[in-house]
Amino acid sequence: MKIRKIIPVALPEGLVLELDKLVKEGEFMSRSEALKFGARLVVMMSRRIHVRTEDYAYEEIKEGVLRGKRAHVS
Repeated sequence: MKIRKIIPVALPEGLVLELDKLVKEGEFMSRSEALKFGARLVVMMSRRIHVRTEDYAYEEIKEGVLRGKRAHVS
């Protein structure tokens, strides 16, 4: 079993009420499960943004190199 870390979290009351509503509706088994889902979502989105930024930078560099080669040929 994976080692788990306990992290105390302070949330605005409105957010806690929304979490409780999701638990009551059966979307999550507990507040903890909802927060773990949210943490995974944040990590996943952050990685996607990072990959997109790297892809964009690569394409910009590649385009710049191609423009430079075309300028020297002309």
